[in-house]
Amino acid sequence: MKKTVLLYSFTDEELGRLRRAILPLKFSPKAVTEQQQDLSVGFLAGVSDDDSPREKTETCPGRLVVMCGLVGGEVDKLLAALRKAGFPRDVLKAVLTPTNAEWSGAQLYSEILAEHMLMHNS
Repeated sequence: MKKTVLLYSFTDEELGRLRRAILPLKFSPKAVTEQQQDLSVGFLAGVSDDDSPREKTETCPGRLVVMCGLVGGEVDKLLAALRKAGFPRDVLKAVLTPTNAEWSGAQLYSEILAEHMLMHNS
């Protein structure tokens, strides 16, 4: 699998900063457009051929970074690059899994946000 970083709901300025931060890491950043947001995360990452739209939901309500094909220290390097580029901790991050590969970005965002809230409110 190609090392890809899916980027949901970032502004053009933020995408430019992210691309510059990721460039030295040799990962392929991919901005997910509003029109692509009902497609599965796995399809957008290139690990699924299923291009059928998922249940129509709203677009991803916040910024989300999905790491696809990154292993070991690569995840840490990406997280460090995000911090160095000035992105706050409120940017949600996820790793592509067989389960979430079937979800839309909005579905994944909702799951990660719920987990984040559980961890920080208990």
